Amino acid sequence: MAPARIALVLVLAAALLPSALRAQRRPEPPAPACEPQGRGTPPRHWIGCAADEGPGRALTGGERLLLDLPLDLNRAAAAELALVPGLSPRLAEEVVADRERRGPFREVGELDRVRGVGPARLARARLHLAVEAAPAVRVPADADGGR
Repeated sequence: MAPARIALVLVLAAALLPSALRAQRRPEPPAPACEPQGRGTPPRHWIGCAADEGPGRALTGGERLLLDLPLDLNRAAAAELALVPGLSPRLAEEVVADRERRGPFREVGELDRVRGVGPARLARARLHLAVEAAPAVRVPADADGGR
């Protein structure tokens, strides 16, 4: 074999060797997933895991939407609801006003009781909203007037 051919083979081997070694190397296992939680206190706050340092806090509505978690329709503020696909800032204010006037929503489907929310808007917003169960209200034993 001619020296030029030997040199060509050596150059090709040197060029292909790193990619062959990378193909044989096993990939590192992915980092364990965690349930996202709000951590820290403003102005130094972030989204992290339960094991992260810093005090825990509830996720904001915007953070929940970024993480593809639903917003609670009965607790979200108008500014948070305005971020939901299908709801405008004006409709978000209408939702909050309706909730204050007529009481909490029992299910997401009741959102159509708000003026301006029809089937199409409800369908777009439904995936991003939820109605969490309200905590049970305990009535004291003597609340019935002592009867």
